[in-house]
Amino acid sequence: MAPQPPDSRVIKGKRISQAALQRLGQLHVDWVVGRPTGKRAMLEECDLSGLDFSHMNFSDGVFMLCKFADCEGRGVKFTGAILRSSVFDRADLTNADFQRADLRSASFQDAIMAGAALGRSDMRRDAYSDDASSFKGAILTRANFADSKMKGADLSGAVMQETNLSNADLRGASFRSAELAGVVLAGATVMDSDFSGAFLDKNMAGKIDITCAKGPARKLDSDRLRRMLDEHHRWVISLGNEGKRAELGGYDLTGVDFSGRNLAAANFNGATLAEARFEGAWLMAADFRTANMLRARLAKADIRGADFSDAHQRDIDVDACVVGELPGCPLVTRGLTPKRAAKA
Repeated sequence: MAPQPPDSRVIKGKRISQAALQRLGQLHVDWVVGRPTGKRAMLEECDLSGLDFSHMNFSDGVFMLCKFADCEGRGVKFTGAILRSSVFDRADLTNADFQRADLRSASFQDAIMAGAALGRSDMRRDAYSDDASSFKGAILTRANFADSKMKGADLSGAVMQETNLSNADLRGASFRSAELAGVVLAGATVMDSDFSGAFLDKNMAGKIDITCAKGPARKLDSDRLRRMLDEHHRWVISLGNEGKRAELGGYDLTGVDFSGRNLAAANFNGATLAEARFEGAWLMAADFRTANMLRARLAKADIRGADFSDAHQRDIDVDACVVGELPGCPLVTRGLTPKRAAKA
């Protein structure tokens, strides 16, 4: 990695305009190719959010603690750049090149990074930050992280289809509620990493060594699940005098059909409910906290008083759901992020 430049050459604490960015880009390219008129881009604590970086070349540039949120950066080159503690949240970085970049404690939350190249980059915790790099909720389809240092990185809720993590250091990394399909993990170190609630395709489960990583949720056989649901129905209609509350927290219930079921006050805390169906179900006061509800279908369900706090809700269907306060008690629908819901 290139050393941090002296402060006298750094642009610090400025809001950068699109015109200024274009000028910086040209000067930097001149520096890259060795022209005497060139000048290396070196910025610290600058605001570049919302700008268009598409296909620009800032290889080996320095952008410390800078804001790139909501920027357009398709095909941008940050090869070998120093981007420590910078923020790229919600940016479009399709096919961007971050190979060999210093991305310690950088944030890419909800960014679009399909086809991005991040091989041999450093995404560990910066000495001056409490967190490693974050790709929480990012689109990482076909992204390449081969040979990267990703100890402690946060990939929770990320979409990882055909993503290359070969030989990456993933110790302590979080894949909670992430979607993994066709991911390459050959040679990767996953000790102490967390795959809780992750949605894995049928070929992925056998690739994760659960003896050294926190594995995906455990499954329930259909007969036991049916008995638990029947007992829960008795518990609800008897006001707790008979039957037993459904304690389904932490289980893998991917694709299960709960449509039309009486699941009032059921516990789904931390469950994997990806592609589960709850159409028309009674879910009043149900607990969905921290659950993975990827593409779950709740259309026309009664979710008054239900708690969705910290649940992963990508592409959840809550069309025509009944939301709001549960009559007779102070509970209201909490933590629901989609906007398609109807008041009772």
